[in-house]
Formats: sequence, C-alpha cells, structure tokens
Amino acid sequence: MGVTGVFVPPALVLPRKRMNPLLYKDAPKGTLPLISDTGYMNSHLFIDWMKHFVKHVKTSSQDPVLLIADNHTFHCSLPAVLFCRGNHITFLTLPEHASHVPQPLNKSFFAPLKALYSSETEKWPVQNPGKAKTLCKVSGTFQKAYSATDRVQLAEKAFRITGIEPNNPDIKSEDCYSPSQATLALLDNDCSVAVAPEENEVSPSTSQIDVSILSISPLPRQEQRRAKRKRKISKI
Repeated sequence: MGVTGVFVPPALVLPRKRMNPLLYKDAPKGTLPLISDTGYMNSHLFIDWMKHFVKHVKTSSQDPVLLIADNHTFHCSLPAVLFCRGNHITFLTLPEHASHVPQPLNKSFFAPLKALYSSETEKWPVQNPGKAKTLCKVSGTFQKAYSATDRVQLAEKAFRITGIEPNNPDIKSEDCYSPSQATLALLDNDCSVAVAPEENEVSPSTSQIDVSILSISPLPRQEQRRAKRKRKISKI
C-alpha cells in the first residue's frame, strides 16, 4: 500500500505441501500464489514477495522506495536486507510491540478487510446450500472482500493518521506507547475486598420458552437432484 493509494497485488499464503494453481484461480488479478506448511509467511517466502514488490514498483537509483514493515523475524533476515540494498529499497522496520500505532495497514485497512471477508464467509453456505467449502473457494471469497474495500481512501487516511504523510511527528503522544494503567498501578496491600451478598432468587427457566433455532434462521434447502437416466420399460 502506497501513500498515493496505489496497491501492489496481494500475496496469498495457503497451507499446502504442493502448489496447485486451482487454489488461486479466483484470486484478485496479479496475486502472488504462495504455500507453506503452516499457512504463514516465512523468510523464504518473504524474498519471493520482495521480488514481486520490485516487479510492480519498479525501483531504481533515480526512484528509490521506502518500505515500512513489521519487525518480524522473517522481515529482518540477512537475505532480505541484502536484497533491499541491491534493489534501491530503504527498509524500515517498526519497533516491537508498537506496530499498532504507526503501522498504516493496522490503522485503517485490515479491519474493513476482515469485516468484509467474514461477511462473505457467512454468505457462502447460504448461497451454496448442501455444498462443502474447500480450500479452493478461499481465493474467491478473498477476492470479493478485497475488491469491495475502498483502498484508495483507506491508504490516504492510513498514512495521514499515523503521521507519515504528511509528516507529523507530534500526531501521537508518548502515552500511546506506555503500558496500560492496570500495569502501572501500585498494589494496595491494606485494601479490603467487598463481597456482595448472595441472592438466591429463582429465575424462570429458559426451557419454557418455545422458540426454535430453525424458526429464527432456517436452514438453506438443497436443490433436489433430478434423475437424468430414463427408466427402462420391460415389455411382456
């Protein structure tokens, strides 16, 4: 995600041992297909993504790029640092346990994307009754959520509220990085704990309510299969 609202096509990491192109046939255009044992990014896949990034951004000595990333272990590997040096990329990693404040993606993009993806996931069994959702359907669900996200406005907002562009170092105070008040509070050893008296009032049982789940949210009906074979009529 760039300051001007330009997005590099995403990378989609799926938990697989072998690559299967059918898993990504409905993914957003230009998606980088990746697989790993756990379904998470690692240092080797991050190099593949860096090549994908350079391919679309087209960095050069006259047009270098600042890349901001989390301070994960796979981000800070030696091959990744050497790759950035050789491709005119200034690699800036955010401080540990503080990426929730200056990270543009966390501030404005991930929450709407996750909400839209969850919504599309809930719609799928209703729109496809009687069918099982496999890993091949994940890319299509992600494509609908990704295309519905207002990426340009979210990108501009993300860099503005984090103080990156336009540059505003005073937009966030030091209190944003301090521990919670519960952590800083001193324990009072002489304090007394008030215990509320027990009330043994009998509440009405919920089993008396005659409301079924099916009446609230009925199950989708599966279309009946029609027999294509014609029955043979035996003549006597």
